[in-house]
Amino acid sequence: MYTIERLKDASSEYEVWVPEIQYKTEFKAFVSARTKCMATGETYRVFNTQSKDVQCVITLSDCKTMFDL
Repeated sequence: MYTIERLKDASSEYEVWVPEIQYKTEFKAFVSARTKCMATGETYRVFNTQSKDVQCVITLSDCKTMFDL
């Protein structure tokens, strides 16, 4: 399972990631996280709950680069 997590407050001293939704595939989680990032401007990451690894971190600047905006 892959969990989409949102960075709660980027300006704080500690990173606090808030879980939002889970998907069975990494692809679906990535596409959803990227969509959420573009809609809200917040930073998201895809977290693999089985291996406890962060698969990717998605920022608004990364999304703009992906879409050549």
